[in-house]
Amino acid sequence: MDRRPKEEIPYYFAPGKRLLQIVVQLPEKHGVLGEVLSQLEKKVRLVGTTTYRLPDGTVMVSVVAETQSEEETPERIGRLLKSAGALDSEVFEGTDGILVDTFHSGLATGAEYLVQFRRLAVTRLIDRIHMLLGSGADVLLFEGGASLGRSNAEELVRSLGAGTVRKTVDYLMKGLAAQGLGTVTRKGATGDEGSTLVVRDCFECSSNESKRTGCNFFRGYLVGSSSAVAGGEFTVEETRCRLTGGEACEFRIEPKSKPTVRGVGLR
Repeated sequence: MDRRPKEEIPYYFAPGKRLLQIVVQLPEKHGVLGEVLSQLEKKVRLVGTTTYRLPDGTVMVSVVAETQSEEETPERIGRLLKSAGALDSEVFEGTDGILVDTFHSGLATGAEYLVQFRRLAVTRLIDRIHMLLGSGADVLLFEGGASLGRSNAEELVRSLGAGTVRKTVDYLMKGLAAQGLGTVTRKGATGDEGSTLVVRDCFECSSNESKRTGCNFFRGYLVGSSSAVAGGEFTVEETRCRLTGGEACEFRIEPKSKPTVRGVGLR
């Protein structure tokens, strides 16, 4: 299958439709999730479903749905879920064809909370900073990217362990695409002299109207994450950029000082 963005539904718009957000807590028991979804599909049209596990082992399911009939009220859906094995449930009805996620208080990965903005909006924010500060914006964006990259890599090391991160860094880099930052692959071999990364669909290049000539935020991100994982200091030069006509952005990463771990390249 073709790779595609994961759909998030903080709000949903379907003019003329009665919309429901259905949140269900389920026991960790084989077959319960399937039974709940099967029962719901008989009553509503499922638009989007999110499932995640809580620390106590129970499972949360959040469903965005369109009602098939005026008879399907939140109360009736609640009784249906209980009969299907739900531990608890809440059903919220939208208004005027609009449904807002009023149950969740944000996004999280593990114990870390996330902030979500539209990708193009972030790119335009970077463009605005560059317009206001000129060449000084390059330094500001680089330092901001380095701080964020270092913080994210440090958290990854705390969660997985330094050895695991260093061993699987090329695989872990694939997660940057899932976060909307860009699809990152290594070009050529990795060695103590450095390595080259190719970034396709870099988020900093989202705007076709940008007057910038490079991705200084992402360049800083690579410096910060490399230093946090490998130790030592690194320099990163962007040798190609989509903003100047390249098919992809390319970054050359080289050790500025001797890495703590030899042979890791970008770590």
